[in-house]
Amino acid sequence: MAVKHLSKSEFDQAVNAGEDLVVVDFFATWCGPCKMLTPVVESMAETHPEVHFYKVDIDEEIDLASRFQVMSVPTLLYMKKGQIVGKSVGLVSKADMENEIAQNK
Repeated sequence: MAVKHLSKSEFDQAVNAGEDLVVVDFFATWCGPCKMLTPVVESMAETHPEVHFYKVDIDEEIDLASRFQVMSVPTLLYMKKGQIVGKSVGLVSKADMENEIAQNK
């Protein structure tokens, strides 16, 4: 499953849809660690089709970054039914993401 970019207008509907786990990658185009995390997130999206993966550009969606108190990028939010069930800040490994997904499925 491809990673979809979300805007403020699509965000609530996307993260509240169904019982599935949702992973939101808050990133910035100028952020080195964000660029390093992108292939990991894309790989995880292919490995876990049951999980919905989204990206939010904090420079384009300032209101969303503020709403979720994203102070550093990359920030990954793991959500179910619109509620945050896990969070990681900074560059994380594929194994760390696997663990977080396994805990929150």
